[in-house]
Formats: sequence, C-alpha cells, structure tokens
Amino acid sequence: MKPAPPPGETAPRRLFRRRPAAETPPAAPAAAPPPPWRVLVVDDDPDIHAMTRIVLRDFSFQERPFEVISAHSAAEARRVLTHTPDIPVMLLDVVMETPHAGLDLIHHIREELGNHRIAIVLRTGQPGEAPEREVMLAYDINDYRNKTDLTAQRLFTALVAGLRSWISLTRIEALTQVLEQQVGERTRALEAALRFSDAVLDRLPLPVWVEDGAGLLTRCNHAFRDLFGREPESWQGRPATSLLPPTPAGQPVELTLATAIGTIEAILRRQPLAPPDCGSIGTLVDITLSKEMERRLRELATIDDLTGALNRRAFFDAATQEIERAGRYAIPVSVVMIDLDHFKQINDRHGHAIGDAVLRAAAAAIAASLREVDRLGRLGGEEFAVLLPQTPLAGAVEVAERLRRAIAAVAVPLGPGAATVGLTASLGVAEHRLGTLGPDAVLNRADAALYRAKREGRDRVSQDPPS
Repeated sequence: MKPAPPPGETAPRRLFRRRPAAETPPAAPAAAPPPPWRVLVVDDDPDIHAMTRIVLRDFSFQERPFEVISAHSAAEARRVLTHTPDIPVMLLDVVMETPHAGLDLIHHIREELGNHRIAIVLRTGQPGEAPEREVMLAYDINDYRNKTDLTAQRLFTALVAGLRSWISLTRIEALTQVLEQQVGERTRALEAALRFSDAVLDRLPLPVWVEDGAGLLTRCNHAFRDLFGREPESWQGRPATSLLPPTPAGQPVELTLATAIGTIEAILRRQPLAPPDCGSIGTLVDITLSKEMERRLRELATIDDLTGALNRRAFFDAATQEIERAGRYAIPVSVVMIDLDHFKQINDRHGHAIGDAVLRAAAAAIAASLREVDRLGRLGGEEFAVLLPQTPLAGAVEVAERLRRAIAAVAVPLGPGAATVGLTASLGVAEHRLGTLGPDAVLNRADAALYRAKREGRDRVSQDPPS
C-alpha cells in the first residue's frame, strides 16, 4: 500500500489513464416477424391437440403461421378466453365434461362475453351428435365438421374462412368506432355552436334557423339559405313548416328531405328557447354519407367477401323469410344445392390463389344465370345454394341444368398465355313442401339429391324425389 502524502500536500495527479476498449455499436434490431394466428382448440382428447399442431405446422395464411392454444375442457377454455380475448378462430368439441359443454361455451362467448367476431368451427367424433341447423343458427356457429372428415386441407380451408370472417368483422368494428366518434364530435360541435351569439350564427357550417312562438321564420344562416335556395326576403316571416316538417321540441328526428341540392338524409332538431313561448332554434345535420356507410357496413356483414354471394347466415335468413311467405300464400319455392366437383384437387394442384379465382368465377357464372329475385349463397368451402322463389320442382330442375352448363363453361387461366382450369359441378334440387317449417327440410332433401348426383358420376343434376 502506498504511503499517504504528508500533511498539506495533495496526492499526485495521475497523468495517464487506461483507454477503454473500443465499443462495437449495437446492431440494428431485426424487424419482428408478424405474430401467428391464434387457434383455440377445445377438446378433451389430447390426440386432437397433437394432430392439430402437426397439421398446422406447415401452413400459413397471409405470411403468418398458426399458433395452437389448447384447452381440454369448456371451463379451461373460458379461462383462456378471459385472459386472451383476441383469438380469431376456435375449433370446439361438441361433447366434453357434459353433453352440452360445447354449446354452453358458445352461449358464454356470444351472450356473456359479447364476442361475435371469433369464428367457431364445431367438431365431433360422433356424427350422430351433429347439431340441427336451428341450433347452429341460434348459437351463431360458423361451421360444423366431423373430426374424421377434417383433413389437413379442409381444416386449413375452415380456418381461412374463419379468419376472413374475423378480419371483416374487425374492420367493421373499427369503422363503426370511427363513425361513432365522428358523429359524437359533430354533435358536440353543434351543441357548442348553438350557444354562440347571433353574431356568429351566420358563420356556422350547419343550416340553422330561428322560429318565433307562432312558428314563423325570423332568422337563418347562409347554410340554411344555400340548402333551400332561398334569399332573405323569401324566407323571413313565412311558416317554417313550408320548408321543414313539424317535429317534437328538443328531440332529434331522422328524415329524408328534398332540398335545392337534392334529396338528403338528415337529423333535424328544434330546441325551445327560454321562455318557451319565445319560439325555438333549429338545426340540420346532413348524415347522407354516414347512412351510406352504415348501409355498406351492413352489406359487408351479410356478403361473402370472396365470391360476393350471401354468407351462410344471410342465406338462411332469406330462405326462412321466403319459405314463411310461401306458406302464407301457398306458392312454390325450390332450392338448388351446388357442390364444385374435385375442388380440392384444384387447390392442391394449382394453389389457393387459383382456387379462390375458381370460386369467384363459379359464383359469377351462377349469378349471371339467375333472376333478380333469386338468392345465391355460399354455405362454406366449395358449396353453394340457390333459393328460387315462386318456382316449382320442374322449373327448378331446368334452372339447375342451366347453372350446370354455365359452371361447365368456366375457364380460369393459370397465367398469361397459359392453360386454363375447367370446372364441373353436382347439383341437387328439391321443392319446399307446404306444412313444413323453416328451410331445413328442403335443404336436407336438396343436399341428399346432390350427393346422389355425386354417386352417379358428378357433373349432373339430381332431383328430390328421384326422377
């Protein structure tokens, strides 16, 4: 140890210091890969979880792999969904700890959690346990498959359909939130503007007017005059009801209004002035664009985004309404079930992009051969259905033959100057029988006729009862 310096002296200054080793700048972080699609598998059979992981290991969708989350009971699935609510697809067993554990879980998800985005594919190893169509609609189930029937390709197809549904509903919710926020902002801006003095009334972008106690116009701003094409001398002192319908004071009313710029949809509000006999101040909010967006959102919720046909739920709703009408007025209605022949081979040989193009082309060929009152729906995968109002069985068979020929004429190119993919379909036809309720009976008979057409060699039409 070095001796301490004498009193009054300081320690010598160190003249040299060791240079620290050169530091290597950190490498820029690599871009994080996209998160995997989460698939919740709810089944009390451990082999189902293992096989699902093996099957999905080599599949991806939109360059994102799949991550299997396992739950071996409905109770465990509830805990998973509580902590991981943003799961897009669930593969659910029908019978687990109780005979109705699967359906009870669906009710919990849809009603108690309010989760209508997650796509639910119901699976069972016991075909006799398959739920009725009313149960599938009542519980908002997206698809139903037998476990033995769920090959790797069909499992992937079911998951892709569920993911597309989840993506569409997610976008709809986001757009709805934006729309609600915009409407809320406009409403708050309007309420603030109504507190302004008459000096700023003419500067407001919304049409604003003032009525006296007798309902006569006393003042309006530029937006009001532009909307109705009126000059001051033409509106002052005239009844407000000559331009606007009477409405309850203080209550917003949606209406369709004829104006100088055309027909618009608007919210009209009259707010009483104090004291009440002094009259009221009125405002108009043009919601034409908002209403159009709302209609478009409703359309997105009922249309299959790949083919443009009605989705499964919307088709069953339309079929139920038409069959109820047919029962009331004793008029015929028929159904055609359509299944594209060997579609799996097209997907396997040419890829899913060509498969999607084939589905779009087939749907377009079918739609082009139908009347305006007919309804085309995609029930899942390569299966379509056509509702034919006011059409007896003989006429429906003629329509089905026309559809078969239209599908056979489809040729999807594989690329510029390349060969094309041809297509055929098997079709089953059935007429609704008066006295039966709901679409299930006629759809089941049409489905049986379809499978008879497949057994007899495909590319043909079979009717119920067999001809």
